[in-house]
Amino acid sequence: MRTHWIKTNPNSTTVGLAEITSEKDEILSHDHADLDHLHPKKRLEFLASRQLIKQMCTKLNIPYQGIEKDEFGKPHLIDSSYQISISHSYPMVACAIHPSQPCGIDIESSRPQLLKIRHKFLNPEELIYCGDDLKKLCLHWSTKEALYKIHGRKTLIFAEQLAILKITSEEIQAQIIIDETADNFILNYEYFLEYFLVYNV
Repeated sequence: MRTHWIKTNPNSTTVGLAEITSEKDEILSHDHADLDHLHPKKRLEFLASRQLIKQMCTKLNIPYQGIEKDEFGKPHLIDSSYQISISHSYPMVACAIHPSQPCGIDIESSRPQLLKIRHKFLNPEELIYCGDDLKKLCLHWSTKEALYKIHGRKTLIFAEQLAILKITSEEIQAQIIIDETADNFILNYEYFLEYFLVYNV
């Protein structure tokens, strides 16, 4: 695994990005019999994300005792108040850590499949804005995935309850709408090696 960068921000969201370099990656050199049920690429993504989180914890001087998932499938650091989020799109792996607030991160490439499912995750205004532009579709999908991870509790209807209000050159203004109440969020995004990376600040 090659770690591209870790951008530390002890008072806000620290973000890390890594790449699985081969299917015989060094992260498989240890025995992980408990993961034998996973597809080889999924297994690599799982192990790479844990290794990246460990590296980030070391940089932030956070004790690392492993990761567990809650009843909604959201990952948490064991015995820690720090919040984390994990995303992977083979071979890329991205992780976020926040000292106290729920965080969400997503990494995606501009897949043609997004054209087929755009009506499932975009509202009418977003559909008009994105049109057939794969990069715009990818950025909207990745933003809504990050918002979904921030919420982290129950199913949300992407096209109705996750809204993107404004996109500038580096950040996105968005909302999560629950029972007619809207919570506002600012997310950062960047384009790296043909992948969009989106995370809340």
